[in-house]
This record gives sequence, structure tokens and C-alpha cells, in this order.
Amino acid sequence: MSRDQHRSRRRRNYILMGAALVVLLAGGGIVLNQFANGQSKPLAFEGEPVNLKLEQSYDHFEGWGTSLAWWANNMGEWKDQAKVDEVMDLVFDPAKGLGLNIVRYNIGGEENPEMKALRPGGDVPGFQPEPGEWDWEADAGQRAVLKGALERGADIAEAFSNSPPYWMTISGSVTGAVDGSNNLQEDQYDAFADYLTEVVKHYRDEWGITFRTLDPLNEPSSDWWKKGNMQEGSHFSNDKQAEIIKKVAASLQSKGLDGTVVSAADDNSIDETVFNFSLYDQDTLDAISQINTHSYNGSKMEELRELAKKQGKKLWMSEYGTGGSEPHSHADMTSVQELAERVMFDLKVMQPSAWVYWQAVEDEGANNNWGFIHADFAAQDSYELTKQYYGMAQFTKFIRPGATIIPTDDGRTLAAYDKTSQRLVLVIRNELSAGKTSFALEPFTYGNSTTAQVYQTSPDLDMQQLEDVKVYSNGIEVNTAENSITTVVLGGVTLQSQ
Repeated sequence: MSRDQHRSRRRRNYILMGAALVVLLAGGGIVLNQFANGQSKPLAFEGEPVNLKLEQSYDHFEGWGTSLAWWANNMGEWKDQAKVDEVMDLVFDPAKGLGLNIVRYNIGGEENPEMKALRPGGDVPGFQPEPGEWDWEADAGQRAVLKGALERGADIAEAFSNSPPYWMTISGSVTGAVDGSNNLQEDQYDAFADYLTEVVKHYRDEWGITFRTLDPLNEPSSDWWKKGNMQEGSHFSNDKQAEIIKKVAASLQSKGLDGTVVSAADDNSIDETVFNFSLYDQDTLDAISQINTHSYNGSKMEELRELAKKQGKKLWMSEYGTGGSEPHSHADMTSVQELAERVMFDLKVMQPSAWVYWQAVEDEGANNNWGFIHADFAAQDSYELTKQYYGMAQFTKFIRPGATIIPTDDGRTLAAYDKTSQRLVLVIRNELSAGKTSFALEPFTYGNSTTAQVYQTSPDLDMQQLEDVKVYSNGIEVNTAENSITTVVLGGVTLQSQ
């Protein structure tokens, strides 16, 4: 073969190769995107993989939070400011800690000086110790923690009440009525509304803090708020709930507090929330801008989701906590699994805009499993992280405000996608023996990413970063340790439709 013939054949081969590449690009663009950047060949799934239900995803998630009652009242008064700062960083700083960005400030009622039943931290000072008398120096501890949270990145603040001031109550105590019934005197509804809104106004005008919402109620349908209880609490029948809601809304408007709207009703049970909203008249519904519910009990999650949608209201899961009454053990994963199950169930089914834990810091002397951090409320000099802290971090460190929450077809998994940071997060709850979990991720492309980060909490690990796992063209497979929570983080991810 002559040199010219050899060159002609080589040019012909190049043309054929180019034509083949054009065909591949035209018919297999996704394959090119995934393989050209180093992803492995498709994963052969062992059994059915977990599928992301993108059609059920929602993008109104605005963050994670905690109530400041009762720990902030105590910790804000600690003399060792360095330790306070450490705890504040662990709770609110997104780089050093959980990164909780929502705070619920408790407007205290202040207990009758003759009553001595309140638990450590539960004796929240009020701003109106007597009719007509205001004390704006009160509650310095909780206020200091509130300010510290905002300085560390918290960007949403809600004010709420557990009880009216003791002198407005029927029993003369913020702990509840003698029989657990309504405890606000009939002629004090206007005064109570004025009290709450005046506190909100003072915080805005004097301390530059605007509460986005004000909730005058806390578990009002419950009948366990009885005189001599260990904490503030007040029952309100449905008609009395409606009365105080409307009066608070009117008081906010009359004082020009346009930046604050009413939230309600903070019932203990999801079902109670649905029931109460079914009885409110239209004026009461119009006065409420945000539905708050606790998720300790109840099953009507879909009903509440649809109710909020129909009424055009924002929906918050405003309180949940787990731990029970047994002494805590750092290796105990029981409360961690309960917490993870609740987070997943609430976000996937109820789809609230916020998920708020009760109190992030619990009194060490309470000797129970509540709280992410246990602190010595008596000595005010020490604290320790519980296993729940790391379990919560598996969610809050990686699923950030603004992320799209994506339900899955598996009850033990949750997904979230952040379009801005191009990050896909997968969380796996495994209370069983060790195994593997696979995810089908065909709707996503991974750019130059060939591996994903893995973090795990188990009896032996505290949100430990493990070895990266390989990303395949069609998904990912992750080893899940026995009794563990595992979070997988993929960067450089885009949806094919984008």
C-alpha cells in the first residue's frame, strides 16, 4: 500500500469514528455525561433500590430550630461565659455545631412567689410581675441566649407563651388550673393579649429583634396543666383559644407590629391541631398566619398538610422531643432512632416548613434522655454531648434551609437536594443488623464527582466521617452499620431537567 493510500484509509477511519461519536452524542448524551467524567459502569443493584419520589418533593423548607425554654433561662446566667459560648456554638453555629437557625423565645408568665414547684430553668421571669408594673430588666438570661443565637446565624425568631402571668390566672399559679381547665380569668383576655404584644414591641423597639410570629398558646387542649405542676402551662378550650388568638392579632395590628403575625395552636397532638382548626370560625382562621403543631402524638399528618395548603397557611412542626425518663447512656441509640424516625416521617408526610426540637439543652439533674446536650443547671459549670446530638447533626449539618425535601419509597430513608450548592443528601436510618442500602439516582447527573462522602452515628461512632463511596452511573450503594444513622453527601449534582 502506497503512502497516499495509507493516509486516505486513515482519514476515512477518522471520519467513521467521528460519525459514530455524533450518533453517541445524539442518542446517549446522559451516558456521555456520566462516563466521560469518570463514573463507574452501572451498578448491579442487589434487590430493589430506594427510589426518590421527585413528584412529591417540596421546596419551602426553612430550617431547624429549638425552643429556648427552659435551658436559656438557666444557661444565660452562667458566670463562665466561655462555656456558654461553647454550647451556643454547638447548637447554632453551622460550621461548629448543629446550625439550628430557628429560635422559639418563651415569654414567661412568672410564677406566684408563694409557689415553689417549678423545675430548674422553668421559673421563667415575666415582664409584668404585677398589674401596671413593667420590669424590662427581667429574663436577661434567655435574652442573652436569644441574641447569641442570632449572632451565630439564626434568622427566624418566634415568641410563644406557656401561661399568662400568675396574677391573671384563676388558680393564682402559672402551672395551671386546679382541675386542668381554663386558667385565664374572664376579664383578663385583653390584658393578656396586651402583655404578649407589648413584649414583642419592646423587643423590636429596644433590642432590635423582630419576632416573625407570636404564639399565645402551648398545648392548650391538654388537661394536664394542673396547679402544682413542674412547669408553666395553661389549658384553653376551643372557644377560648379563638378568643385569645383574635385579641392578640388585633393587638399586634393596633400597635403597628406588622412584622409579627399570629401562629397557633401548638397542640401536643397532630390530631388535636386538625380538630381545633375544624372548629375555629372564619375570623379566627383569618387571624392565624401560621399553623404550629407538636408531633408527639397523632396520625392525621396528610390531613394537616392539606388543611394548611387549603387555608394558605405556613405549617411548622414546632415541638418534638424524645428521650423518656430513663437515665441516658452515651452509647444508647434508642432515642436517636426515635428522633430520626420522627424527623423522616414528619418531613416526608406532613411536609412542614420548619422542624423544631423542644429544648436543645437539658438539665443533667433530670437524669433522662431528653436534650442534645446535658448541662449542670445547679452548678452551672459543665455540659456533655448526648448521642442524640450526633443523631440530629446527621440531618441539620447537611440538609440546610432552602433545600428541596425529597420523599423516598422507603420508610427508613430521606433525601434532600440543594440546587444552589448542587448537593444531594441521602439519610438512612437502620435500627436493624448491618447491611447495604442502594439508591437509584437516574434523575441526577454528577458532573466530575466520582465519589460521595459518608458520615455515620452508631453505638461506637459519633457522626464519624467514613471512607468515601463510589458513585455509579445509575446510583449509589452504601454500607449501613447495625443500629446506625448514615448520611451520604454528593457534590456537583444537577437534575437532568435543569
